[in-house]
Amino acid sequence: MARFDSLREAGPLTNGCHNPLFAAVASDTRAAGTTGKSRAAYKFCAIALHKDKESAEAYYEHREQILTWLGDAREVWSALLRPVRHVGDVDFLNRANPGLIFDCPTEAVPAGPLVVITTAGFIKEGEWMERAVEFGTGVTAVRTSMTGMPGLHSQQSFLQDDADGFTVTLWRDFSAVRDFAYGPGVHKDLLLRQKAGGFADRTSFTRYVVERSQGLWHGSEPFG
Repeated sequence: MARFDSLREAGPLTNGCHNPLFAAVASDTRAAGTTGKSRAAYKFCAIALHKDKESAEAYYEHREQILTWLGDAREVWSALLRPVRHVGDVDFLNRANPGLIFDCPTEAVPAGPLVVITTAGFIKEGEWMERAVEFGTGVTAVRTSMTGMPGLHSQQSFLQDDADGFTVTLWRDFSAVRDFAYGPGVHKDLLLRQKAGGFADRTSFTRYVVERSQGLWHGSEPFG
């Protein structure tokens, strides 16, 4: 993730000889007060999925060559993440047939800090845009409700040009994630509405443990 002092558009990915299964740069337009179509923001997330740990490590080691435009960023935080729980459908690997993107063993109570990524997508037909706007309003409400949440380092949401949008939250441990996600409040209420037929046509969540990380985010090393 990268944060800039001035509003800008995302730069390109220069993968070179690195071949992830999926790679993209997404913008936190909600926090910038810009439109999703513009993709102009202060915060960006470069995300890549890999077939194995070796591929992920190589991509992580060469991230400065892949993302050359991050040199002007105020802050950059990079992490090598390992999925430990994945539920739901996402279109990162197959636009025409969204589904699971990880087949990982379930670690019910993973130790240490966690990164949680949730996704949401829409079948673009009928009145889907109205539902997307309503879903975005819910995301904004959840982000507001997270202020001062125990165990939360930061929260952000990102939109991409041609794939599902996603949120990224950084947490101290599993208990902090559990208490927020399933405790009383806006998030739980919106979860119930989504399960009842809700807003998005597909959603997913993935919990990751942090294998390696480097850099600052909001003035501190998130898991230092």
